[in-house]
Amino acid sequence: MKKIFTLLAVAFMALGAQAQTLIDFKQSQEIGIAVSGTTTIDAVKIKTNTTSIPGIKFANSYSTEGASNGNHAELTVEGGFKAGDVITIAGAFNNADDTKISKVDIFTLDGTTPTVLFTTQQFINGRLVDDDPVEETYTLEADAEKLYLGRNGNTGTFVTTLKVVRGGTETTIGGGGDPVEPAGEIDFPTSQDGITVSGTTTFDAVKIKTNTTSIPGVKFANSYSSEGVSNGNHAELTVEGGFKAGDVFIIAGAFNNADDSKISKVDIFTLDGTTPTALFTTQQFINGRLVDDEPVEETYTLTVDADKLYLGRNGNTGTFVTRLLVTRGGGETGIVELPVNIKYNGAIYNLQGQKVDASYRGVVIMNGKKIVNK
Repeated sequence: MKKIFTLLAVAFMALGAQAQTLIDFKQSQEIGIAVSGTTTIDAVKIKTNTTSIPGIKFANSYSTEGASNGNHAELTVEGGFKAGDVITIAGAFNNADDTKISKVDIFTLDGTTPTVLFTTQQFINGRLVDDDPVEETYTLEADAEKLYLGRNGNTGTFVTTLKVVRGGTETTIGGGGDPVEPAGEIDFPTSQDGITVSGTTTFDAVKIKTNTTSIPGVKFANSYSSEGVSNGNHAELTVEGGFKAGDVFIIAGAFNNADDSKISKVDIFTLDGTTPTALFTTQQFINGRLVDDEPVEETYTLTVDADKLYLGRNGNTGTFVTRLLVTRGGGETGIVELPVNIKYNGAIYNLQGQKVDASYRGVVIMNGKKIVNK
């Protein structure tokens, strides 16, 4: 298979013999997880309120006027957590009111003052949708003696997946040294290999940062279906040998519309003849005309094998995919820390792929290598 990662700095580890699982909620509720306050181990119903699965229940917010009130789950491991540790988290809430949202913060505590490290974005409302919880990944950027989880949102929520795996260069495949390239499938905008547009879908550019900066994208001018039937307005994704369960997708995008009531999303879907089946719907595409932000990367892990996959617009205005990266995952050696797209230009990036300056402290990637910036 052709590799397209010659300009990638790859920082990842595999779930092989050298990796160390620190916490795994599905395997144990006792090792490394202590609940307090109104947080308990309970169950939540998903799949339109029909299937009950275990979860860590966050009945109330973890802070009152900016101070921790003890409604949290405390995470501990022997020796503390280390920069590069990879946290996989998923969850659901259950509320008949579709205006309700619920998220979970991963945070540290200095006394009673919480510092948020990561906020989930993809927890599902199991009462209203027929989906499984979506896994999100966060890579710890600094050492921490303890970590905490707490509710962020206006209804109770449940963590249904929580896994922490020891990261860093010492557990890279091969026992250290230069990182190993994963099998690269698709990497846009670095390459358009594996992406075929059709119908009203084209390669174009979209303006972001309050309509001032133009960046390349795959443009979806119209919806991909009419009355539930594919109409050909999509991008077809292909790789040699097809896609495999466990393949990891990173996708980000933007639209450009002066009407702030407009929304736009993209579905990743399969086709059975002309019948589409949506596997994942983006939630965080930005309106580049109205905000000064960069497109937000979302992650999806494929749960089934697929000969081909498709992208199509889901929303009431045209949208652009500005970032699409597919890497081979799955199995006992599945990638759990995603590759970071960095050109060897002397710039410094953290493990989330965000550009930082020389004052940044912690594990960084510069010129393709992981170093500790003290």
